[in-house]
Amino acid sequence: MCASCFPPPAPAVPAVVKRSTRQPKANLRSPAPGATGKAAEVRPPNLPQRIFHVTHMNNLPLILEAGHLLPPSEAEPAVRLASELTAELRADMPMPGDGSFDDDGVERSAADHVSFSLSPQATWWLEVQEGAAGPTWSDAARAASTIDFVVLGVDIAAVSNTVVVTDGDASAPATQLGLGAEGRLRMLARAAGTPEALQAAEALVPGPVSMAAVALVAVANDRRRDEVRALLKSAGVTAKVAVYPPWFVAVLDD
Repeated sequence: MCASCFPPPAPAVPAVVKRSTRQPKANLRSPAPGATGKAAEVRPPNLPQRIFHVTHMNNLPLILEAGHLLPPSEAEPAVRLASELTAELRADMPMPGDGSFDDDGVERSAADHVSFSLSPQATWWLEVQEGAAGPTWSDAARAASTIDFVVLGVDIAAVSNTVVVTDGDASAPATQLGLGAEGRLRMLARAAGTPEALQAAEALVPGPVSMAAVALVAVANDRRRDEVRALLKSAGVTAKVAVYPPWFVAVLDD
């Protein structure tokens, strides 16, 4: 056949193959974009952020007049809860300094610290609610009604960096102390582990604690709330006053 009349077909044009735009799989041995090569920050567990001081309502006017909470070695409360034996034991128990910048080098005992609890339902406070039996407590503690108390809440960040955290009664020889920033965090973490540990722990703040550091005053009923509000207003203290009955009722085991 004539090529002019029957030309051969044109050669096929190869199809254009488009390359995939999919990103290559990440190599686990290669650093991710923006990686610094540093280990991830280790965050502490949920540590207690507030400490609590329980006192009798009759002591509150004296505290407000002074403008601060005083340690037992200096205070002259209207109602003293601890027995003479307990006061002696705490006065004889030394509390060493932590050597930090905030440590003033003054030798102190447990009685030279304002005592706080890490829980508003601390072990010792439950004992008072249940009748204050035993040699730890005074006759005044045994005669008191739980509705006659107030619970003062202070943020840990508002108090001295020299606060000492213990895992139990500060006057007991076997009690362990958390000194310094690391020791304090370690003891706070231990206390946060179980409700029992949290209730048993103490936080001791050397010297007086200003009422300006008090963020919360909890009371048992509305009448007490009105009385406390009037006292705080007269003293120029702006702490919140709240009615919270569960903190004033002992939780008894079944």
